[in-house]
Amino acid sequence: TVAVATATAFAVSGRQGPQGAQNVMASPRCHAASCRGALPDTSACARDARTESAVSDTGYDVRLRYSPACGTAWSEVRVRSPRPREVSVRVGQDVLSATYSGADSAGYTSPMLAVSSARGVEACAEVDGRRACTGLGADESAEGADPAAQR
Repeated sequence: TVAVATATAFAVSGRQGPQGAQNVMASPRCHAASCRGALPDTSACARDARTESAVSDTGYDVRLRYSPACGTAWSEVRVRSPRPREVSVRVGQDVLSATYSGADSAGYTSPMLAVSSARGVEACAEVDGRRACTGLGADESAEGADPAAQR
């Protein structure tokens, strides 16, 4: 009896939980319009995100990020400056932005916009008084950014 109880306890302790539990944990908390204005890390949309375009200079990297699972896009910026910065994402006239203090040198993201693809979306950041944008139409709106650095 003791051997059977021990073997059963050992077999049960090796399980990772009910089937599908890991899939639920990996799924995003929102989709498309329900993600609007949320941050990608808190909604789990950053998990499958890919960089669609980017622009870099000596003081910053700005990336347009897109999550197919969430149907959202956002701007992500990494800066090497202690000054405050604004990060925004835009498609047409729909713009969402966030302003961060320069006290923290971590990366920053804009809130998310609901989109069906990254086509036509522009990611921007204002760093050290210069505006840098990437995405479709970036050539017309990258004020102060080196157009050759846009990818």
